[in-house]
Amino acid sequence: MNIKSLILGSATVALATAGAQAADAIVIAEPEPVEYVRVCDVYGAGFFYIPGTETCLRIGGEVRAQYGTADSDIGNYNGMANDQWHSRARGRIYFDARSETEYGLLRGYVRLDLQKTNTEFSGSQLVNHVWLSLGGFRTGWTDSAWVSTPQGGVAAGGSHTDNGFFYGYHQTHLIQYNFSGSNGFFATGSIEFDETQNVSTAINNYTPDLVGVVGVNQGWGAAWLKVGYDSDINTTGRDAVDSGFGVTAGLHYNIPGAPGSSFRLIGYYADSDNLFNPLTGTGLAAWNAGPGLAGGPEWSVLASYHHQFNAQFGASIGAQYFSDFYVAGTDISTGLDGWALELAAVWTPVENFTVRSEVIYSDFDTVPGWGLDGDSVSGFIRFSRFF
Repeated sequence: MNIKSLILGSATVALATAGAQAADAIVIAEPEPVEYVRVCDVYGAGFFYIPGTETCLRIGGEVRAQYGTADSDIGNYNGMANDQWHSRARGRIYFDARSETEYGLLRGYVRLDLQKTNTEFSGSQLVNHVWLSLGGFRTGWTDSAWVSTPQGGVAAGGSHTDNGFFYGYHQTHLIQYNFSGSNGFFATGSIEFDETQNVSTAINNYTPDLVGVVGVNQGWGAAWLKVGYDSDINTTGRDAVDSGFGVTAGLHYNIPGAPGSSFRLIGYYADSDNLFNPLTGTGLAAWNAGPGLAGGPEWSVLASYHHQFNAQFGASIGAQYFSDFYVAGTDISTGLDGWALELAAVWTPVENFTVRSEVIYSDFDTVPGWGLDGDSVSGFIRFSRFF
C-alpha cells in the first residue's frame, strides 16, 4: 500500500513538472499567408491580378529586327535612303491595366518603344501610346480616330499590311467618346491636337482638329465612314490659319469558306494637302515633283486582298490610285496623278514568331523637263518575336 502510494505520488509530481516545463516552452508563430499572383481570365490570356487589388494587368511586347532598301528620285514610302541597306532593331513593351467599375471598364495603357535605325538611336520613339479610358471616354496620346477607334475592329488602317499602304496614319493627343450599340454599330467623336500649333506664334490658336467616325462591325465584315477637320494646315498657298478636311469610306468583306481571307475597298477625298490626306505619315507625304514639293491627292481609291493559305502562311496584294496631287501644304492643284502597288507575305512557323516581308512600288507623274523619274520602290523583311 505504501509502495503504491509512493509510486503514484512520484508519477503525479513528474507529470506536474512536465506540464510546467511545457507552459514555459517558446511558441513559434505561424508564417503569414502568402498572396500568390492570381490569373485574371476576364480579359483573355496573359492577364493577372495585381496583388491586393481587383485590377488586372497584362505585360507584353515585341522584339523585332528589320532589313530593307529603296530606290527612287522622288522619295519612297518607307523613307529609306537610296541604294543601301536600311537596318532597324526595335524593342517594344506594353502595360495594359483593366478593372470593372459602375461606369464601365476602367483602363490604362502604356506602350514604349526603343529603336536603333542603322547607327542612330531613335529615343523620340520611346512613348508610343499613353492613354486611359473609362467606359466610352478616352484621352491621352495614341492613334488618331482617323486611323482607328476602340470599337472599330477591322474598320482601321488602310490595306491588310502592317504599313497599311497610303491612308493618312498619324498619332495625336486627343479627348474622345466611343459608342457601341446593337448589331455591331459603333461611333466616335474625337477632339484632337492640331499638329501645327506652337510651331509659330503667328499660327497659335485654341482650335483643335475634329474627327467623326460611324460604322458597323458584323460577321460578314465591316463598313465605315470617317470625316476629319484640320483646323490649320500651315500653308503658304492659303491663309496661314486656313483649314482643310478629309473624308474616307471603307468596306471590309470576309471571304466565305476561306477563314482569315478578306477583301478591302476604301475611298479618300481631301480638299487640300492637310493632315487627313492619305499620303500623311509616309515617306512620300512631301515628294519631289520637279520645280517643288507635291503633297497628297484630291482623290484616291485603295483595294486590297489578303489570302490565308493555312494557319502559318498568308499573303496580300494591294493597289491604289491617286488623282490630282496638291502642291505640298496647299490646296493648289498640280494636275499630276499616280498609282501604287503593294505585295506582302507573312509566315508564322511557330507561335509568337513571325517573318514578314512588304514591298511597295509607286509611279507618280512629275513635271516634264526636270529629268525626274517618278518611279519609287522600297521594301523590307522583318523578324518579330512576340511575348
